[in-house]
Amino acid sequence: ENPNVFNNAASNFEPNANDGYVKVLQIGDAALGNMQVTIVANFAPAAQTKTVSFQKTGDWYSFISSDNNATTGSTTPGLNGLTNTSFNITTASQTIRLAAGEYHIYVSGTPCATPAPTTNNTTITYCQNTTAAPLTATGNNLLWYTTATGGTGSSTAPTPTTNTIGSTLYYVSQTISCEGPRLAITVTVVASTPAPTVVTPVVYCQNTSAIALSATGTALLWYTTASGGTSSNIAPVPSTNIVGSVTYYVSQTLSCGEGPRAAIVVTVNATPIAPTVITPITYCQNATAIALTATGTNLLWYTSATGGTGAASAPTPSTSAIGNTTYYVSQTTTNCESPRAAIVVNITAIPLAPTATSPITYCQNTNATPLTATGNNLLWYTTATGGTGSSTAPTPATTSVGSTTYYVSQTIICESPRTAIIVNIVATTPAPSVTTPVNYCLNTTAVPLTAVGSNLLWYTNATGGTGNTIAPTPTTNIIGSVTYYVSQTLSCGEGPRAAIVVTVNGIPGAPTVTTPITYCQNSTAAALSATGNNLLWYTSSTGGIGSSIALTPSTAVAGSTNFYVSQTVNTCESPRAAIVVAITALPNAPNATATLTYCQNSTTPALTATGNNLLWYTTATGGTGSSIAPIPSTNSAGTTNFYVSQTINGCEGPRTTIAVTITALATAPTATAVYNYCQNATATTLTATGNNLLWYTVPTGGTGIATAPTPTTTIAGTATYYVSQASACGESPRTAIAVNVTATPALPTGLSATGVTINTATINWAVVNGQQYFVFYKLANTSTWIPITNASNSGSFTLTNLVGGALYDWRVSTNCDNSNSGNYATAQFTTSTRNNTVTSFKDGIGIKLSPNPFDNQGILDYILPGTGTVTIALFNSLGQRLNNIFTGTQAAGVYELNVSKSLRYLNTGMYIIRVQQNGNGNYIKFIKK
Repeated sequence: ENPNVFNNAASNFEPNANDGYVKVLQIGDAALGNMQVTIVANFAPAAQTKTVSFQKTGDWYSFISSDNNATTGSTTPGLNGLTNTSFNITTASQTIRLAAGEYHIYVSGTPCATPAPTTNNTTITYCQNTTAAPLTATGNNLLWYTTATGGTGSSTAPTPTTNTIGSTLYYVSQTISCEGPRLAITVTVVASTPAPTVVTPVVYCQNTSAIALSATGTALLWYTTASGGTSSNIAPVPSTNIVGSVTYYVSQTLSCGEGPRAAIVVTVNATPIAPTVITPITYCQNATAIALTATGTNLLWYTSATGGTGAASAPTPSTSAIGNTTYYVSQTTTNCESPRAAIVVNITAIPLAPTATSPITYCQNTNATPLTATGNNLLWYTTATGGTGSSTAPTPATTSVGSTTYYVSQTIICESPRTAIIVNIVATTPAPSVTTPVNYCLNTTAVPLTAVGSNLLWYTNATGGTGNTIAPTPTTNIIGSVTYYVSQTLSCGEGPRAAIVVTVNGIPGAPTVTTPITYCQNSTAAALSATGNNLLWYTSSTGGIGSSIALTPSTAVAGSTNFYVSQTVNTCESPRAAIVVAITALPNAPNATATLTYCQNSTTPALTATGNNLLWYTTATGGTGSSIAPIPSTNSAGTTNFYVSQTINGCEGPRTTIAVTITALATAPTATAVYNYCQNATATTLTATGNNLLWYTVPTGGTGIATAPTPTTTIAGTATYYVSQASACGESPRTAIAVNVTATPALPTGLSATGVTINTATINWAVVNGQQYFVFYKLANTSTWIPITNASNSGSFTLTNLVGGALYDWRVSTNCDNSNSGNYATAQFTTSTRNNTVTSFKDGIGIKLSPNPFDNQGILDYILPGTGTVTIALFNSLGQRLNNIFTGTQAAGVYELNVSKSLRYLNTGMYIIRVQQNGNGNYIKFIKK
């Protein structure tokens, strides 16, 4: 409107070296009213950066921009490569980078005042799978969206799909000089009316009472046919007069109308006949009964002819009481129970056992007669229970001594208990039991002879003579042997005689012994010994009980003790011989210094002790003592014990212990030989294992310090530290510790991006062996870096789930360990926009999906050869239609359709999209990731 404004301002818009050839021209309100213009141009031959203070914050528009933005590589107009045609500046100062010859023109603007369109109904409801109409709204240049913000608007109103229950939001805007806000329209799909819930089949037995049928639902309607017919809102009551099945039908009515009918089958089953039984059943009292049986299906057992609750388990009759009991049983088929059949059980009394004489006794090998008893139908047994009875009475055998029990019962309908008859076979009288020979010593007091038996008779000869009931007492005044005899008399008469020999022996002399015997106190004593037969040892001269094991004297207490020993010949013990044992006291251990300490390899004197007749040992007990005192060796570090005793009156006393400790010369301490650090890394204080450590910076000489040093890592290279330890015998050699500091590596090189697609890219960099890499990336217009990998030795990484057509920054740092140096090499890449070149054609219709495989966002490009209704449908891999993506009238041309929302809900697998127009069609297969 006022060209002079631009001409006057442009007179100062000339390049010069003082400002790097980047010029800024700003035209304010005075010249152009409410509009401000800022022009930034780079006249330099290389890229330049310029900070520009805009006239105000707020909304600005890119009116003109060059196509070679140095910062982003973007060919879309905008501030610093922003892809929007309008943008908002919240801070007036903005930094702009321009390529050689690049310029930008920014024009301020005012907010869009266009209102949202209107509609009669922002909430629309459909029943599932009904036909929906395209959405409508009142406004100019309508654009339809599937999101509240963003996305690409369509001028064709969408037709909602009704095959899935739920709510979907659609959005529509109008454009009057500028596009206004979007109006939300909610489309809700409610479920079609289902069939009511029923229980089927319903089963009755013939001629039983039935109740009205039931179902769970709303506004129920009852029918006698699966379709058609006249409904009733009263539930029918089935008839049970005739055996068979009848089907009834019921539906419910909800907001989407009457639903399908549910079928209820009513079945009437015939009543079965009573089961087959065996009756009556007879048992003897207390006999073991078995469970009752009957022939039938699903038997039920009762204790009464009618009523009660049947049991599936057959009863077992009780036989404890005499009398009759009636049981009842029915059978059930197809849930119908039959009449009951009766089973009578009779319990008969058991007769008493027969009477008989018991016990019966026979002498061995005499003749026996058959056994007898009083009773009817007698049966004879050899066992108290079980076995098979015999009607013939048994005759006992008398060949073997002992007792045998026989059993007999009687039968009066039922067999009685059995009566026991004991038959004893008594042996011929044996000789009594005696102990022989009986020994006495000369002139000792004898006792009367004894024998084990009944009615004993004593004799002085083996046969003949007259027996005496009084046992004889032997005489012991004459050495020699005399024989006596004894018999017993039992029920089977007097038995044979048993002989008892009585021997009188002479008294032997005392055994031969050595006495006295001498021991040193606490020495090991041997068992006492004597010459004689059957020695017995005592601790007293008379009385006490002798031991056949020779006594061993105790040497614990000094003094004298008497022991005694006898011998026994022919059971006669001799007088006792005395043995005197004398215990001599031990001398005390000699006196000596208990602990001696020397340094390793030093000269030591011979050991000393105070005492008589000293003996030196290398063990606390045992070994052979030496009268020459030892000289300790100092060759090896450690402690050695020496021992010394003294001898007085031929008795060696206890040993004194002398501990000689050889202290080792100090050895070099142990430590980690090499420490590795990256330059400027935080080092830890050096450590070593030892006592009284001293730290040095030289291998020899110098003055050690007790505080361990902490290495410095600011300078690359190797430094060596030294450490020693000290003991009572001096300072040890020094241990060397090397600290290697590796210089911080140079920044990574060779940064590149390969395999860049719509949503993936592989970033690469040159790898140096031994170095660790830290990699990050972000969208160029964001501030938060996303870590990819930490301390990795890889040289590439593939990024996924990227935004199509977007600029990304990425950076790489490296270090010699797993710490991040914070120094980065940086690079950028831009993801691809889709390739909308269509190559698949059939019947003039072209189709392409980008990307394929599909992952939540994508564009469908298609080409139409003529004008007509277009249907774009989605199918599964089996060719079954899932839904329509788009339906509308379109002319010949090239179209694109955002299918992100339509395909995002799909499960992973293969699907088909088909485009049809005027009877022609083409399709494409794709993979949903």
